[in-house]
Amino acid sequence: MKLRIRMWIRIIGLLVLVAVLHYVYTFFVIAVQHQRANHRFSSYQSVLIDFNTLNLIDDRYDHSFEIWNSGSFAMAPLNRKGPNGTPLYSWRFAEYLTWPVPLPHDLPWTAEEYRYTRDSVDLYPFCNKGDLNTFVFAMGGPDTAFDQNNRTLVKALPKDLILFADVYQSHTHWMQPGDFNVDTLPDKINVPGGLGAADYPGFFVCFVDGQIWWLSDETPVELVKRFCTITDAREADRNLLEPYCRGKAQVNKENLQWLPKEPPAENQETQTVATGC
Repeated sequence: MKLRIRMWIRIIGLLVLVAVLHYVYTFFVIAVQHQRANHRFSSYQSVLIDFNTLNLIDDRYDHSFEIWNSGSFAMAPLNRKGPNGTPLYSWRFAEYLTWPVPLPHDLPWTAEEYRYTRDSVDLYPFCNKGDLNTFVFAMGGPDTAFDQNNRTLVKALPKDLILFADVYQSHTHWMQPGDFNVDTLPDKINVPGGLGAADYPGFFVCFVDGQIWWLSDETPVELVKRFCTITDAREADRNLLEPYCRGKAQVNKENLQWLPKEPPAENQETQTVATGC
């Protein structure tokens, strides 16, 4: 009888220990995921601000105050192209080249001159440490902000239009041309080449007005698609995504030249909220 009691005590003690360890492990995993998500908020702010720089140096336009102040320009192309129209490298590498780096700007991303960067630079706004594949795609294709066949001036872009988003298993080097196409966007979350993230639950999207939303894995892709094209985004309201939102951030609008100028607010600092919307 005493042996049986001891055995039950040991079993109960073991179950309690397992429960405590499971709780600690779960708490640790959630904390790490939220830390990575908060880091992603910061990296997307850099993505938006550096793309603003690409717009400012876009050689398709006369760099006049009137053009920039009136929003009479289109978003910079997603791929830098050579004289024959062949894509050389992605907008991600073009952003990198706006930094003070001693590299030429007119070679394909596979060029020998880019070998060191290509093989060893895991640029934090686009890659995880030790991984050279990007986790950020622009939302390209017909009727998007980056449609090169039918360009839309930035002043005509709806604020609820998605510019960038997390891509799950892109299999695309961050320097390499490659982004979402609204016509072929997968209908499920967390499938290769579709919306999603491996580092934390959910995925991030960036809107025209500089808002960055962390959406849950339960977000219907068909609902997200309503904010991927100009026509649909004009008719929809991103408040439809509120039930799936895990967090938000707002980039300082003064750093985004494509937005209409507003009277200065008392606090223009970028604000990040890690959880809740």
